Amino acid sequence: MLLSDIISSTHKEIAGSRTKNRLTVQISYAIQLLMEFYPTDFLIMMDYIEDVSIISDPENPSGIHLYQVKTKSSDKQYLLSTVIGEKWFQKLYANAQKYETYLGSASVVCNTDIVTSISKPNCGVFANARTVLEDKAIQNNIKKIRKAIADDQQVGETDIDLSKFYFVRSALSTKGHKEEVEHQFQNFLFKQDVDLQVATAKSIFSILYDELDKRFNEEISEECTDVEEIFSKKGMDGKNIKAIISCGLAIQIPALDKLFADFNIISVQERRRYSTQYTQIKMDMYSNIFLFVELKRTLLSFIEIENSNGVDDMPGLLNSVYKRASECEFIPAGYQDEYYLKMLIMILIYKFCYGGEDT
Repeated sequence: MLLSDIISSTHKEIAGSRTKNRLTVQISYAIQLLMEFYPTDFLIMMDYIEDVSIISDPENPSGIHLYQVKTKSSDKQYLLSTVIGEKWFQKLYANAQKYETYLGSASVVCNTDIVTSISKPNCGVFANARTVLEDKAIQNNIKKIRKAIADDQQVGETDIDLSKFYFVRSALSTKGHKEEVEHQFQNFLFKQDVDLQVATAKSIFSILYDELDKRFNEEISEECTDVEEIFSKKGMDGKNIKAIISCGLAIQIPALDKLFADFNIISVQERRRYSTQYTQIKMDMYSNIFLFVELKRTLLSFIEIENSNGVDDMPGLLNSVYKRASECEFIPAGYQDEYYLKMLIMILIYKFCYGGEDT
């Protein structure tokens, strides 16, 4: 059976959206996973199969990673007996078994250590930040987990394969997790563009965080078997995530004087009109970035076409791209003001010339 068929036939396994952790640590952890899987083709799902799931190659799903997120006050720890009693790994194992060879990994993620005794808080079961349950160094304690899973599955302990099961020690705190992951995400963006404006980084983070939160809260019928509907309501495609980030990076605002010089804008009246739209664009790019994604793609495609047709100077590109854009029915009405559109085209041409921005 195809992975997409298994996903589409899997009814909602957890009640996360009905008993949502008000701390929203799941969303912050999803942002961390977004950064981890960013170089790949992925889709991130919220509260459908597990708290967070990653689907590899979403157009033709080829693998799945499951993450069950647990939280506790940072000054406390979970006992191994509690983990077993609450069936953390038993439930994760049962859920993961549905995906057979498609399973890439299945992880319990917790912001505190798991210990065998409260009186020995420094003797954690898992020594590493990410520990596979088949690590030989921890087998004395894992035997208890393995037995609990075997009993739950009603099979022998030797039949339990834990090679794809992990415990992940999250560094996110219960109270400050959003601020912590925002800082990590800003550093992630700064590595891609050292000149990134802080306001832009904050805007991109806020949009992605809110979109993941929306997916987490989205209700979907347990009878739904349309994988495209499931993906669209409960997931964010990595391509769309990259488009949002790319848009934010692409619409960095060069200094007005630099733009005026490169595009030979000499008229005082024109400079005043462009300056007004320059301010408006800065406001729009922080509040309407989804519209900018499609608009940016359209305008960049026009820039590439005109440049490949031989228009090789910046003022010439501005005029030819604006002519094409003004005749295009796909430009949203709110962006059709001549000086607004030309100002935005200048910014994108500037990035196209100096930043090598791809579509």
